[in-house]
Amino acid sequence: MKRIKFTDEHGSFVISQPENTSYLYFPLASETGLKSAVTPSLGGDAKIDQETFLLEPVSSENLHNNRSVRNFWCTTETGDVCSVSGASAEQEAAKFTSRQEESQVSAGFMWHTLNRSFKALQLTSTVDLFIPKDENVEIMHVTIQNRSEAARKLTACAGIPIYGRSADNIRDHRNVTSMLHRIDAEEYGIFVRPTMSFDEKGHRPNDRIYYVMGCTESGSAPVSFYPTVEDFIGEGGSFTHPRAVYEQYPGYPAPCQAAGKEGMGAFRFETISLAPGGQVSYIILLGAENSREKIHHIFRKYNTSEKVQAALADTKSCWQEKVKVSFHTGDRDFDCLMKWISFQPFLRRLFGCSFLPHHDYGRGGRGWRDLWQDCLSLLLMEPENVRDMIIKKDKQRQSYYNYYSSKKWGRADSYDLCINSSVLGVDGTVKLVIQYVEDFEKKN
Repeated sequence: MKRIKFTDEHGSFVISQPENTSYLYFPLASETGLKSAVTPSLGGDAKIDQETFLLEPVSSENLHNNRSVRNFWCTTETGDVCSVSGASAEQEAAKFTSRQEESQVSAGFMWHTLNRSFKALQLTSTVDLFIPKDENVEIMHVTIQNRSEAARKLTACAGIPIYGRSADNIRDHRNVTSMLHRIDAEEYGIFVRPTMSFDEKGHRPNDRIYYVMGCTESGSAPVSFYPTVEDFIGEGGSFTHPRAVYEQYPGYPAPCQAAGKEGMGAFRFETISLAPGGQVSYIILLGAENSREKIHHIFRKYNTSEKVQAALADTKSCWQEKVKVSFHTGDRDFDCLMKWISFQPFLRRLFGCSFLPHHDYGRGGRGWRDLWQDCLSLLLMEPENVRDMIIKKDKQRQSYYNYYSSKKWGRADSYDLCINSSVLGVDGTVKLVIQYVEDFEKKN
């Protein structure tokens, strides 16, 4: 609690130098399926379910050793390079020294903002990160400001590795499944569509398209693309020292294609001149959908700074309204902390047992005990949605059962005993079940 400073009555807070705190991450989610974990260096994963991970799955130990982050790079006219996420080799080496940059995370319910100051380059950056409540898209709004007294030339480049498959493929057929990737670069972004998904359970057709798209604040497209990891990091390079950024690889113009490799949501924007005190913003969208048409619809919905800022404001107000309980104990920090405790049932419903770095067990299923605990909590917070939640989860359990048992949920031949209790009544049904068990035990 000492490092957290609450900033309003909704529980919003700030943390300075958040990258110096181990195992720190923040949840983001929509109510339509997409859920993410975001670290202070913009690491963490994004997924819809066990079979649909946009970014590489992470557990708690991956938070401090995984270089696969949502990165955004700036190169100056002198060739100096900085990462707005702080995930470059130089910035890592400067941690815990006098050269470490000043950074701060501000966050509230389902939104996350990272501010960073590059004193040596006289630049500052702000990254707003959130998921709209009713869309499966993660939005990054990146703003760079020139703090010097002279105009600066800047070249911006996004670099986000696209995992694009089941969490099972981390150790099961990862190399083979990358060979199924079909990668397309269009005018505004990169799309990865595996031709099929498979593991030890078998082969299945795939319709899911994973994407990273981007534009300037006014809607201008990138000028070149790096559609694979190899294209971006280069021979002997790494995610913290990508040769495409440091050596200014030209990349490929759109349209271009690649296949059989790990996908990379990486593209470079046109070099700009930024006046003293001036700023420029970029929009990066990442998600997974079943059609290009839906992806393009989402892009048109969020392809300017004005649209993104309006969506961010709507996201904040939506979740503040959902967590409408308040506390007045005389201790403001404790009251704000209790707002987050009240938010926990929503996170529990969306993330379950399986989809946060410290809750990485199972495959997304929930037992009846888990479900009823969640329902009891939500009856206090959001009672109108509990009925739909029970019906939805029952359908998910049915789908899970049908897939893994090779039987059909609800069919009489899938069970040892089926009774119409309305015929015998409760007492008669109890007697019949007892008699059945006794006869079964005698026989066996």
